[in-house]
Amino acid sequence: MASNLKMTRELDPKRPAVLFIPGGMATPPAVFDGIEGEIPWQSAVIDWSRSPGPWDIVELGNRVEELVRELGLERVILAAYSAGGVMALQAAIADEEHRIAGLLLSNTGPCAIGHGDPDLPKRIQEQWFSMELFEPFISRCFARPVDPALKEKMIGYAKQVDKETVYQSSKTLREHDLRPDLGKIACPVVIAHGSLDKARTLEHVKMLTDGIADTEVFLLNGGHTIMVEDRDNWVEKLNYLIQKVTKQ
Repeated sequence: MASNLKMTRELDPKRPAVLFIPGGMATPPAVFDGIEGEIPWQSAVIDWSRSPGPWDIVELGNRVEELVRELGLERVILAAYSAGGVMALQAAIADEEHRIAGLLLSNTGPCAIGHGDPDLPKRIQEQWFSMELFEPFISRCFARPVDPALKEKMIGYAKQVDKETVYQSSKTLREHDLRPDLGKIACPVVIAHGSLDKARTLEHVKMLTDGIADTEVFLLNGGHTIMVEDRDNWVEKLNYLIQKVTKQ
């Protein structure tokens, strides 16, 4: 079965690569704009919200691992946050061929305990797409006022995404618990966590460090979408991980 995941650009299978994975609620690839020019590896964003279903969060993680094999990539870093981070965790759990060389995880966790907002899937069913639903989501994603141009990109992208995509990913995010399988992750994991995030807290970071053997934690100055709010330090941590896995 093909992974059926769209990417923002084609990759050379002979070169190491970074695959960026956005969060849920139709978060666009645009949150990673420009970062490809600041890292030594080729990169692409997995545009999963505009990919065919199903959109179960764990199944999407399995499809990420399958995508890596389909592309023939032998050294990959998954750089992901929020719901995308859950997909990255599952991909690394499923990676029996050890093609995934490292994970850069931000503001995510292996389960939704303590994440809050249990009624979000129901509100998605009733209100997608509406600014009544999406405006509070954007506010939660940032600790500081969001750049108007990025906000417009987020709104425009979300309007293109089907309600079922958003609903399934949000609902299953709250149903799965990856903690029992975290010990299967063999690659190094760098956690670059926005310390001002109220949705994913240090309790979620602790769940990851308790379950994964090789973890390093860095607290960055920003909220949930930390690659936007503290971009320089986030890119620095990504380049640190690239250097670390290159030496292995």
